[in-house]
Amino acid sequence: MRIRHGLVVPETSTLREVAERLIISDCDLIAVTDERGKLTGVVCESSIVRALLSNPATDVTIQSIIIRHAESIRLDANLATVQPLFRSCANTAIPVVDAQGVVCGMLMRSDVIRSLLNRHTESANTTTSASTSTSKPEVPAATVFSATAFKPPKKRTIHAGDAESEPEDNQPRPHFLRADEARRVLWAAEDRL
Repeated sequence: MRIRHGLVVPETSTLREVAERLIISDCDLIAVTDERGKLTGVVCESSIVRALLSNPATDVTIQSIIIRHAESIRLDANLATVQPLFRSCANTAIPVVDAQGVVCGMLMRSDVIRSLLNRHTESANTTTSASTSTSKPEVPAATVFSATAFKPPKKRTIHAGDAESEPEDNQPRPHFLRADEARRVLWAAEDRL
């Protein structure tokens, strides 16, 4: 599995530190650990926003906004175990822990989608090549998490303020408007609760 390690903070972190991490990441959730590195919970983007609106002091720690009952997955989990967790929660990531409960990082929903696309592409390629040559053995679901196999199309959406030229590395930029709109809908739903 492709695990992102930068989305983990200690529970002594300040609101500013966590807000800065969330701003530079493409995730709305960050894992929180104790002094031994074990998962104590998660902090979501909307909790940071509410905390900053109610108390603009950024040197306050995140201890009061940690969601203590967070779902997590084991490092050795397979794709069949991971899929239902993303269906049942509205977050874009789930903490990954090892056998001792130490946080290894976060698994992003986009990486799961990418692995599903890879799996579909590989099975389609296997089917077409099986009709022309000998069949290849099936790849177990746990090894499907390859971040490099699926290449998104080179289409790019231009936003206000963006330069009209392609980025120097010729990689498409992420589309932030859809994610922002989804977050607004989630925040509105949370406010109604």
